Amino acid sequence: MADELLNLGSKPEARILIAGWRRQWSDGGEISSGLPRYLISKLGASQFGEMGQEVSKHCYPFQVPGTHDTYRPRVAYSDGLPSQPMTRRNRFYDAGNGVIIFLGQEPWFRIDVYADAFFQAVRELGTPKIVAVEGYNGAAPPEMERSVSCIYSRADMKENLDQYGLRYSNYGSQSRNGPTIAMALVTLAHFEHPELEMLRMGAMAPMYPFLTASNDPVGISRDHRAFYDIMRRLKAMYDLDVDLSELLALGEAESQELMETLDKIAQTNSQAKELIERAKADFNYTPFETTFSLDPALDRTLEDILRNASDQPDEN
Repeated sequence: MADELLNLGSKPEARILIAGWRRQWSDGGEISSGLPRYLISKLGASQFGEMGQEVSKHCYPFQVPGTHDTYRPRVAYSDGLPSQPMTRRNRFYDAGNGVIIFLGQEPWFRIDVYADAFFQAVRELGTPKIVAVEGYNGAAPPEMERSVSCIYSRADMKENLDQYGLRYSNYGSQSRNGPTIAMALVTLAHFEHPELEMLRMGAMAPMYPFLTASNDPVGISRDHRAFYDIMRRLKAMYDLDVDLSELLALGEAESQELMETLDKIAQTNSQAKELIERAKADFNYTPFETTFSLDPALDRTLEDILRNASDQPDEN
């Protein structure tokens, strides 16, 4: 069955695997589905593998009543003849420089089968570090840095994670809460694959509990600022060669547009104004600032310059 779980056409160099999922519960701001897609396009990543037929067979329903073709597998025909088998898209992409991107579809059944395929791929790629990205919606002030929380699979990861402006989640510790797909995989990694390092980052995308006059939700459906705040952490953690200026510009434009919408709503709706102000006052996040490490030789040179400057006589 192992060969039917995974089909890898090649095994590129891998030092980090960034994972996200389409059609999943924890996809606020389209962070889980949209960020991997953005990276695949931005970095020109090419597909080199996918999960196999056993995953498609065991982990998904054929359809859900009332949802038309939302959950049905993809098919294709050429002049009436089937041109591809019925498949679910759980694919691996090589972005170069040791960066692997996984974009999957959240399983409905048999998390054990799905996890076996996922972690088999990780082992066959040489056990790269794993980072899963997800999102959730909340009344986040659009003008502020996004709040990024995390869970992780190994205790010895925390000392390094402390440097990156992350909030440590206590999800499920006080009441019953079911896991997201990334949370489930982190839990399985912790208990069943202790040799692997897996991190789940979740960012809050702005979404407010009221509608505009045209009945549109008030928020950012695809939150590029959240993409940016996750990626600048990953860039620092793993020394990634990724230009984030486009993400920042897109995020700032979206945030500015939402700020203007919220200001207009607040001018005519006192209850909405109170909620907006309270959300800003109560917003909790851990800021992250990129630090730079100097070459030791340059650091010593700067120290000598400062020491020599302080030894000069005071002319006043």
